[in-house]
Amino acid sequence: MVFLRYVRSRGITRDEAEDVVSRTFLQLYRARQLFLSADNRPAFGFKVLRDVLADHFRAADRRPRALPLAAMGERPATDGGISELICRLDIEKALELLPPQQADCLRLHLFLDLSHTQIGFYLGITRSTVSSHIFAGRQRLAEHLENYRPSRSGRGKEQHA
Repeated sequence: MVFLRYVRSRGITRDEAEDVVSRTFLQLYRARQLFLSADNRPAFGFKVLRDVLADHFRAADRRPRALPLAAMGERPATDGGISELICRLDIEKALELLPPQQADCLRLHLFLDLSHTQIGFYLGITRSTVSSHIFAGRQRLAEHLENYRPSRSGRGKEQHA
């Protein structure tokens, strides 16, 4: 279920996400000897998932897009959805500026509500490394979004000096 939720958090429709996850499990089946001998099977599987997802975006010749959280079926929309979608798109743009592991730690923590221990389990890193990535990532996000303030009316974002 985490695999599907992670792929959905990257802006993939449910059908596309199911396809990506299916292809991931097919890859894992084909590489079953490597998978079974891996020290951390969930991290190995998550790495394969990210590779299959990257292949999906390359084949579709597009970048990840953000979906409103409510569209992911995970959390309810807060104020009609438009301002939430704009905020989510801006956060996704800022996440793309971070190192990949920081961005993945933040996505898993912020969008999927995984604990630091769970994130470490899936990424094959220690809990303290996850904490460091989340701390550093939040600081960098704060720098990138320093003047960001979503509008209350849902018409976009406003900047203040």
